[in-house]
Amino acid sequence: MRRNKPFPLGLISLLFVLATNHYPAYSEERTHLARAFLVTTSQSVNDTSIHIINTSSNSQTYTGNLYNQNGDRLGNEGVIINSMPTPTKARLIMSANDLEDIFSVPPWIGPAILEVKSSGTLDVMTKLASPSGLVSNTNCVRSEAVHNIEPFNSETLTYIRFINIGDQEIPEIRGTMHDSEGSIIGEENMRFLQNLKPKQAIWLSSTRIRAIVGSAWGSMASLTLTNPSPDLKLLNLNLVNGSTFFNFSCFENQEEGNVYLFTNSESNNVTEAHLINTSDAQTDFFGSLYNSDGLKLGESDTRLSNTPVPSKGRLIITAALLEKSFNTLPWVGPALLEISGAGQVELLTRLKSPSGLISNTNCVRKRFIHNIEGFNSNTLTYIRLINKSNTEIKNVVGTLYDKDGRVLGKRESLLREELRPKEQVWISNRQLERMFEVSWFDEASLEVTADEDANLRLLNLNFENNETFFNFSCFESSIDKTK
Repeated sequence: MRRNKPFPLGLISLLFVLATNHYPAYSEERTHLARAFLVTTSQSVNDTSIHIINTSSNSQTYTGNLYNQNGDRLGNEGVIINSMPTPTKARLIMSANDLEDIFSVPPWIGPAILEVKSSGTLDVMTKLASPSGLVSNTNCVRSEAVHNIEPFNSETLTYIRFINIGDQEIPEIRGTMHDSEGSIIGEENMRFLQNLKPKQAIWLSSTRIRAIVGSAWGSMASLTLTNPSPDLKLLNLNLVNGSTFFNFSCFENQEEGNVYLFTNSESNNVTEAHLINTSDAQTDFFGSLYNSDGLKLGESDTRLSNTPVPSKGRLIITAALLEKSFNTLPWVGPALLEISGAGQVELLTRLKSPSGLISNTNCVRKRFIHNIEGFNSNTLTYIRLINKSNTEIKNVVGTLYDKDGRVLGKRESLLREELRPKEQVWISNRQLERMFEVSWFDEASLEVTADEDANLRLLNLNFENNETFFNFSCFESSIDKTK
């Protein structure tokens, strides 16, 4: 549905004052910025919906800038996006049609970038509906490297989107590709783009990348930038069956040190964990394995491979390999694999469903998740509460908000009295309905806190068609841009 034209700025300010019962101190007002990195046009077969969630404690108005793929601004600068302030914890949901109305522009060519600014904090999540009806998460980007470039003989096409979020041109974007063995593909320090103008975003497909490096690769590959810039972001997508995009931009590193969702060898959904050695020397990786109850399986710090993993290479682990390495039977429910080693590591997982579709599941959040489907959706949502530490976490409570920011049920309802060390617990949206004694329409947000919750992690998955998991744990949180 198309939205009304924005209200005049003066009226917005007056409404804000009346709503908050005080006058804003404009000279001291902070500016927070978040982005939607991939906004399809209204004429695209892939339909983007943008969810802007107000995580601040006050109602707030958003202003925005819209840029096409060439970096050209579409419409005016600093356009007011919401005609009425969005309440705290509420979300504003927009389509490409809405943006065309708001910015008074015709459909753009290729995906656009939307910048959103406000005085308080906000999160931006996007949901991309494909012609197949499957809905994936596309608002998650990386800096410096991507690790999920399909081999040349794969039926899946990989795309990397190079995005300049800054106000200055980025020249000479160079990088080096490595295969799974750590061998260089083509040559070191290849030029992938001559330059990127401010706000410009350029796709490179795996086919185009092969032409640039002048060589094919027969295994999963990585691309590491030689001259990374803080303003250069990378979006790593797989296009499956010519219709559905899967985002592989989000993965964990040695700071988290965990593969958070490892299915057993008897599961219909098959986990393949990729441990990428990003250091400059070969290294050994060791692991400790914990089932859903937090019970340790086998010995701690078990060596995960017979030989060291070469620099820039990857160790690919399956459940069958873990069961053999840890001398254990198939565990019940997904397990947690804790990684240790002398080198730097990045941890990517690929979860293959019975349909053959492969999604990314190793991406977790703290405190907020924003994609809990309502009773009007056929999709089942799962939230996984994970204690990554060696001490118990007590009094895990949650507050559930509907799309309008209203508290659903009781604020800070008890989710778990405790989570034992390394314990991981599933809660579905249907279980949340019973726990909070309420139903809701469309997507809801859940804010989770606990005593000493620094080690509490949240995994937010949608289960589509009773077989494929889509990870919505990754979204763009605003940064404070106040000078």
